Amino acid sequence: MDDKHIQILKDLGFDIDKKMMTNEYWKRRGAEALALTTQDRDVYGCLDHTVGEGVRIFDIEGTEYLDVTGGVAVRALGLRYKPYIDFEASIIDVVKELPGMDFDGIPQTLLAERVAGLTPGSHKKRVVFTTSGGRAVEGCLKSAIDLSGKRRVIGFRPAFHGRTGYALAVTASNSKHKSGFPQGLDVIRVSYPYCYRCPYGATEETCSLECVEALRYALQVEGSDIAVTVMEPLCGEGGLIVPPAKAIQGMYEVTREIGAYFMSDEVQAGMGRTGKWCAIENHGVVPDYISMGKAIGGGYPMGASIGPAPMFTGGARHSETFSAEPKMSLLSLWIIKTLEDGDYLKKNAENGAYLLKRLNELKDKYDVVGDVRGIGLMVGIEFVKDKKTKEKAPKLRDSVVKNAVQQQKLWILGAGQNVIRFTPSYVITKEHLDDAVDRLDKAIVVVK
Repeated sequence: MDDKHIQILKDLGFDIDKKMMTNEYWKRRGAEALALTTQDRDVYGCLDHTVGEGVRIFDIEGTEYLDVTGGVAVRALGLRYKPYIDFEASIIDVVKELPGMDFDGIPQTLLAERVAGLTPGSHKKRVVFTTSGGRAVEGCLKSAIDLSGKRRVIGFRPAFHGRTGYALAVTASNSKHKSGFPQGLDVIRVSYPYCYRCPYGATEETCSLECVEALRYALQVEGSDIAVTVMEPLCGEGGLIVPPAKAIQGMYEVTREIGAYFMSDEVQAGMGRTGKWCAIENHGVVPDYISMGKAIGGGYPMGASIGPAPMFTGGARHSETFSAEPKMSLLSLWIIKTLEDGDYLKKNAENGAYLLKRLNELKDKYDVVGDVRGIGLMVGIEFVKDKKTKEKAPKLRDSVVKNAVQQQKLWILGAGQNVIRFTPSYVITKEHLDDAVDRLDKAIVVVK
């Protein structure tokens, strides 16, 4: 961190100097001030908020890393994208906050029109903006319950939709997320379509959609008074699982048979990451509800619940203080236009296919790499103890992540119990992807 930014902290009343700019110092200070959430200070250093560009990220000691997390799918255009910085500077004088759920504003209305137009289906839609993906999920759930008059929902295992309230109720990817917390909704839960580990013993060649029949049977024995089926088009936190399109279509058809709504949680997979604005489009399904977040905010906290008009049975059924504030709406509109003008959806599809090709080379090379899967720039690599038994190797995965970060300088994250995920920014190039795979290769060699 340079003198200018240290001085800013001093001007804010903190006694800080360059001698304090070490990872250990700030990890210790962070541990003493911040609640324990999902930090892993044994693996990651303290990031420098004043430097970085594209997919180059730095810790506070000046170490450079190649970032393939994209801020956990938030930074569509990478770190400190110059045109974005310039546009943000041009709107610095707009009013920062106008209560968007109480009063109309032009930026929010225009963004709602754009978002509704990007999402699949020609039916009449309405949009509610919020401050996170989890809250976007909750907005969809509340709407479906309100419009249907039913209170039960269909969920999947594994699944991740958020860590609060209704969103937590349909989450099932890690017992730590749920243990001890009350269940906010009555959920009928079935297995997510996971071909590599099919719980019904089928293979892709022998699959007769046993997972769909399992859902139909669950409804027969548990009741079909369902408000909505809540499904990720790609299972993200649960292990980057790519379901076959025919399975998603089957789940959708069963949902339609019982007169329920169908919701696609696009918080991590949406906003063009898979080569489509919404990942559910890869499966040929038009959902009633879509939840969006992460990349839609351009680095600011924003989520969107998109559903059938009018979404709620009356006024005041849903509201909160912060919506898509004027500045945030304008930035989101700029992000959408830039992704369109730059043909980033096509680039994401092409770069994702290239990444899959390179990671499959590691699968062919190592017996501990059991599966590689993904769509566009949302890709997972699953680690096993043995390819034949497919026994999960969570400790090996953790060791690979730690070596990749600390020794190979590859900024990367895990997913599920034994998967490493790639959700890089859309500005990543094939040269970056080659570099990332080579660094991961070195980490596997060291720890396997």
